[in-house]
Order: sequence, then structure tokens, then C-alpha cells
Amino acid sequence: MAREIEDAERDIARNVAIATTTFYKNDEVGKVRSELALRTIDSALERGYHVSIVDGGSFDEFLKSLERSGADVRPEEQGGMGPGRRQAFRAAYDSERKVVAWTEPEKYTYIPDLWNTAKPVLDGIADLVIPDRGSLESYPKGQQYAEYLGNLAFADITGFPLDMWSGGRTFGRDNTHYFTDYNGEYGDKWDSIFIPVLDMIHDDKSVIGVKIYYNHPPEMTAIEVGKPFFHVKRVDQLTNLVPALHTHWEKLKARN
Repeated sequence: MAREIEDAERDIARNVAIATTTFYKNDEVGKVRSELALRTIDSALERGYHVSIVDGGSFDEFLKSLERSGADVRPEEQGGMGPGRRQAFRAAYDSERKVVAWTEPEKYTYIPDLWNTAKPVLDGIADLVIPDRGSLESYPKGQQYAEYLGNLAFADITGFPLDMWSGGRTFGRDNTHYFTDYNGEYGDKWDSIFIPVLDMIHDDKSVIGVKIYYNHPPEMTAIEVGKPFFHVKRVDQLTNLVPALHTHWEKLKARN
């Protein structure tokens, strides 16, 4: 590893179960992303995290590497982004670790700082922590614009200036039900990790942001160059999430 793993980090990691999902095709993009995912998993396991992975049907070579990794790997029971994530959350919950942390599997550069998002939960300061990346300069330009706009919309809707588009979610095990009980009413894609945050805020749970050091993997940035598909994906995400967030927040306010 790049540096010695400190005792404080290991002590926290032993209380955390990471939940994530994988699904990689045997093509250029899939091979790059799968290699990054393996780096993430190896880094997390070396630090003492439990890692629960739900795979949606990746290519065989990657699956064999997953099996050798020592992570808890389970085949997807029901197709789709939302169901796969809920299955991963349930698997992490079943580990009986005190904290559950969601992350996208390719973000190996996040793992060395993930423990800082778990500490406030273990200390009883927060129920849910959203990692705050600070700068988005390491991201592809299109993603920078989309995620800045998404975070701005979230803050305007809720009054909470959180880096929601960071993707990370770290919370106490006893709050897992917010994520596993979500019924997918807004499309059951990206909303699967956004709508539960609104529910927790509405229920007066302590939801905070924590500054982390994060540099987007340059391999991820490089594979998006010259591929308009990724711009379409960012627009699709915003089109799905911003109206869903606004609609759900208004429903929650109407209950008061």
C-alpha cells in the first residue's frame, strides 16, 4: 500500500461493512472498470472492512477474481439497479457490523478516507454521513457540470447543501431499513440511494457532510473521452433525480 495503515483506521474499518454492486461486460470499458473495482475491493479488505458485493452477471474472468478476493459475493436475485443495491444493503446488514457504507465499486481512491465518514456514526454524532469531495476538478468536464447542478438542485429543494452526487452513503446499521424498504417509486435507479436520504432528513435523523480527500480515478476519466454516451447518462440521471427529489420532498412536507 502507498502508506502504512494506521491503527485508528483499522479499528474503525473492523466495524464497517461496505455494500456495492458490480456488472461488467467483457469490453473496453468493462475491463477498465472491473480492474478498478478489484483494486477497491483489495484495498478495503486489507484495511479490515467487510465487503458485500452483488453482481448482476459480469464476465467470467472478473467473477473468478471476485471469488478469490475474500469478499462476500452474491449473484443478483432480481434485475435492476435498485433491487441489486437493496440486496447489497441487506447483505452488509447481515454482516452485523455496526456501520454500512455504500460506494460505487470503481472508487479505489475513496477507500483510504472512507473511515472518516464512519467515525461520526460510531461516535454517535451522525446517523448518516455524505462524503464531501470539495473539488470536482479530477472528473470529466461533463460530469463536473452535471454533478454541480445536481448538488445545487438538492440544496435548493431541501435546504441541505450536501455533496449528494458523491455517491457515498455511510450510516448506522440500525438505519439500513431506510434503504432496503424503499419501493422504487421514482424509477428505481439512482433514486434508490437518494430518496432514503430525504426520508432520513424528514425523520430528523442527523445527516451531515464530512470532507474527504478524493481524486477521481484517472482511468475512469480517460475512458469517457470521446464517448457521448456518458453525456446522455448524466442528463438522464438529472432528469430522473431532480423531479423525483422535488416531488418526494413536497410529499414529505405535506405530511407535517
